[in-house]
Amino acid sequence: MDLESELLDKAELRAAQAGLDCTQYVRGLIERDVRGAVPASRRFASEDLVGAFELSGESATNPRVREQLRHRAVASHARDC
Repeated sequence: MDLESELLDKAELRAAQAGLDCTQYVRGLIERDVRGAVPASRRFASEDLVGAFELSGESATNPRVREQLRHRAVASHARDC
């Protein structure tokens, strides 16, 4: 198998960070993929940003951001129809 040297360097770095050799690291990636590992959840994670910026003049909270996104999606869908 021929990998670009930059890609191989990145894989070796990740392996070292995980305390593995490159072969073990790649084998682990393949095993997780073949097993059908559950993908990371697409959980809405903005709680750490509460108060970090304003959304329409109010502090951004999960419910406010979700509502804003919902409005944008509806408006975008209406324009497309």
